[in-house]
Amino acid sequence: MEPIRELLSVSNVNNQSVFGRVEKCVISGVAAAVVAVGLALPIEVAAEEPKGELKRFILIGLCEPTDDSPETLEGFREFFVDQHVEDVSKTPNFVRSRVYELRGKHLKGATFTDFISFYEVDATSWEEAERVLNEWQRDPDAWEGRAHHMETGKRVGNVLSCPGSGWYEMLHTYDGPAKVTSKLE
Repeated sequence: MEPIRELLSVSNVNNQSVFGRVEKCVISGVAAAVVAVGLALPIEVAAEEPKGELKRFILIGLCEPTDDSPETLEGFREFFVDQHVEDVSKTPNFVRSRVYELRGKHLKGATFTDFISFYEVDATSWEEAERVLNEWQRDPDAWEGRAHHMETGKRVGNVLSCPGSGWYEMLHTYDGPAKVTSKLE
């Protein structure tokens, strides 16, 4: 409190008005707050500043329960559908995550899993996106929901099979005639 009293004292310190000294104190306080917030951020946040041109990638996961039992399906839905996809979406540089459940075949094409997940990511390369994701998943304190997600995984056991996944780079995007709704976007 003493530095503020000195700044606001009636005497003319360094030939500045009281207003000039208060303004300087406020600016210094804001600068100190910015530095404090910056120092409080995890090192990984600063380390994620992309170097190079960003590209849009999508990580696709073909996922399914390990067996057909109702208990496994229930655990799979709780762990993967309700938690894992959200957990991955919190990864730095991830734009959004979505999970879909198969409702029907298209023509005579093969379907490989009943669930598919999409993770949109902005990164300089798929290798960088993979590195960031792997570091994120190893951090038990990555976000406030991580402990609950890890506890669910321990409780339900091995309920997830992922027979295929891969990184794909976006080449083009086209909009159709349907209007985007906030409900579906």
